[in-house]
Amino acid sequence: MSRLRLQDQVKWVPLASQSMVQKIPKATLAVLFTTGILTLLQFCFPVLIVTLERTPSMLAAGQWWRLITPTLINPEGWSQIVFNLLGIAVVGFLVERMFGSARWLVLYLAGAVVGELAGSVWKPAGAGSSVAICGLLGGLAAWLLWRRQPTQSRFGGAMILLGALVQTGMRDLHGPPLVAGAFAAVVMLSRDASRASGA
Repeated sequence: MSRLRLQDQVKWVPLASQSMVQKIPKATLAVLFTTGILTLLQFCFPVLIVTLERTPSMLAAGQWWRLITPTLINPEGWSQIVFNLLGIAVVGFLVERMFGSARWLVLYLAGAVVGELAGSVWKPAGAGSSVAICGLLGGLAAWLLWRRQPTQSRFGGAMILLGALVQTGMRDLHGPPLVAGAFAAVVMLSRDASRASGA
């Protein structure tokens, strides 16, 4: 009897561990850790800001990585740091549960690239993670509308997208990445629907 119980415990532990591992938001934690470390390092090595920030002249010179790197630092003070790191943690966790890690990265990078392109025209100098977070938020809005959630949730999704259009009209660099994230999410969700209907 004790032998059987011991065998059951040995079999059960790996299964429990595997279940927990599957729920870990790997992309969220990886980006949060990387952004947090580089943001802290900017105080010790200010040259990081110059190297990574949004600079249209450097983009024009072929430094294409500046479409991504400005989202890895937050040089505008502690309010920006706290807000953006919390945004990655909270919004990132929700979106990764909905879309998975790979698609999370697509939404995050889509927001980053589109936001930095808009920023190079509307706000040439700067940096921060908020445009990439907007990509995630746009994906969340699309998911709330697509998945036929309760009325309150769908209303929230619609308000996010309406805000994106208003911000874009006002030449706020956070508007376009919201739209980009929503568009990317719709493409993903429509492909899922097509596969499900064809199955």
